[in-house]
Amino acid sequence: MTDVTRTKLEESAVAGLQAGFRGELIQPSDENYEDARTVNNAMIDKRPALISRCADAVDVIAAVNFGRENDLLVAIRGGGHNGAGLGMCDDGLVIDLSRMRDIRVDSASRTVRVEG
Repeated sequence: MTDVTRTKLEESAVAGLQAGFRGELIQPSDENYEDARTVNNAMIDKRPALISRCADAVDVIAAVNFGRENDLLVAIRGGGHNGAGLGMCDDGLVIDLSRMRDIRVDSASRTVRVEG
């Protein structure tokens, strides 16, 4: 597969993020990159430098910090249904929350915590 993104991330930076990351980090050279960057609107054809499929809130924090530290444009992807493709970006970092599906109900405090 040919990498057509303009932003090249340092391997050591990505390795540093991967060290404590429970989810999946997907780069343009990875086999599943094309599937990971696809959204429901087939007219959207954006190619991020890195996709972080977060497993939990700790992953989200790490991904946001990584984006800031590396001066990357950041897009947040939920289910990939935004018609304008706002959950994807070119040459930046996509923080993919689609696998964060946990819901916790605390009836005593009458609160609900929903991921993603």
